[in-house]
Amino acid sequence: MPMLPEAFVKQLTLSLGHRRAGEVISYITDVSPTVSVRVNPFKVSDPETLPLLSGVCGKAAASTFSHWGRFLPERPEFSLDPLFHAGAYYVQEASSMYLESILPMMRKMREDCPEGPFTVLDLCAAPGGKTTHLLSMLREIPDSFLVSNEVIRTRAAVLCENVSKWGAANVVVTNNDPADFSALPGYFDVVVVDAPCSGEGMFRKDPEAVTQWSEDNVRLCAARQRRILSDVLPALRPGGLLVYSTCTFNHFEDEDNVAWLASEYSFEVLEHKHFYPGEDMAGEGFFFSLLRKDGGGAAPVYGNPSKSRGGRSGGSAAYRLLGSLDWVRDGFTVFRKGSMLKAFPGQVAEAMQAFEHSSGLRVMMSGSAVAEVKDGSKGRLLILPQYSLIQSEAYRRGSLPEIEVPLETALACLRRDPVVLHDAPVGYVVLTYSPSISTPAVPFGLVKNLGPRCNNLLPSSIALRKR
Repeated sequence: MPMLPEAFVKQLTLSLGHRRAGEVISYITDVSPTVSVRVNPFKVSDPETLPLLSGVCGKAAASTFSHWGRFLPERPEFSLDPLFHAGAYYVQEASSMYLESILPMMRKMREDCPEGPFTVLDLCAAPGGKTTHLLSMLREIPDSFLVSNEVIRTRAAVLCENVSKWGAANVVVTNNDPADFSALPGYFDVVVVDAPCSGEGMFRKDPEAVTQWSEDNVRLCAARQRRILSDVLPALRPGGLLVYSTCTFNHFEDEDNVAWLASEYSFEVLEHKHFYPGEDMAGEGFFFSLLRKDGGGAAPVYGNPSKSRGGRSGGSAAYRLLGSLDWVRDGFTVFRKGSMLKAFPGQVAEAMQAFEHSSGLRVMMSGSAVAEVKDGSKGRLLILPQYSLIQSEAYRRGSLPEIEVPLETALACLRRDPVVLHDAPVGYVVLTYSPSISTPAVPFGLVKNLGPRCNNLLPSSIALRKR
């Protein structure tokens, strides 16, 4: 690791004192980074029942701030674990999992105001750590959905891949500047802003973050964070919750911005705290703050969101109700949009489609794409299952033939190598994998078995790179 900048050391010492700053610096420079994962409740019923990573993470693994989170005793080769590709868990920095501490308050908000959908915005979402965590949390909030946004197009594409892999259907992914959300006044119950920052909490994992650090960049980040916050605040309803977080330690980007929110926008500060390397369950480093917007007695604003400036609708094609599909579980409604069939949670399908159609935002995905409609011979329509179907919580297990395969076959399929399935039926087959006989298998692949060979429906963009 490069030598830590002298100005950073001085700043940290002023904040923490010589002894505590020395301890933190020692962890940054001399101790290996921690590794933690968060289990996907859409695919794993209990984090204690799945010996993840072929036994690397089992019951002996230490817990994190999340019910679903676990520290790993070592860092495995994640790309060689089919469960990673199946979305059975997400690799996430442990301190970030403290986000789950707001779940009781979210439940209380839903109980106090059960009308309309419960809406959450993850504003700076890529690559998807907090989005997938929020989707797990929203399983416990009735009639809820998440808008996950990323302003950089290439990062938004990665976000879509991770959201699809996670499998939740109550999510809309957008690609917009924070200012575009100001035209949605009072729409969201909760807004999460994990803001771009100077990355001091990344020093142990990323030596490049050390070389890029400067006092000027710290102040530039602090100013940009205030712009992002001021742009999005109109979209948070009165009495709504704002989570503001960074992966940095300095007060310019952290406490000073929280104080600015309280003084300039009359936010009530409910909590703010730092997590430093070496602390119990802390991981690499994190700043977390929770604030409430003034006006707790006001009701949230629902209905069709108005057009936002600089955006566009989610597409001119309208949704047409299909109702049900054999491959889709009860509780989800299937709609056709163009050639795609998409599944939405029944209780929020109308609200999600209204948001997509009327918000004026650039919508990259919404709900779960489960099938494609194509013209067949003699005028017949063919309904072809999509790879995202078997990733989704909407997939009805057993509606397509499933076959559990060993690790070698699973990795071959993930590399899109030729695979022959001698004992599988002809037609569409879901491939599943489990690291042990005591663990339920998780779907990770979809093929069309032709007998002597298989057509692999894994998108080439997410295939495992060949070595």
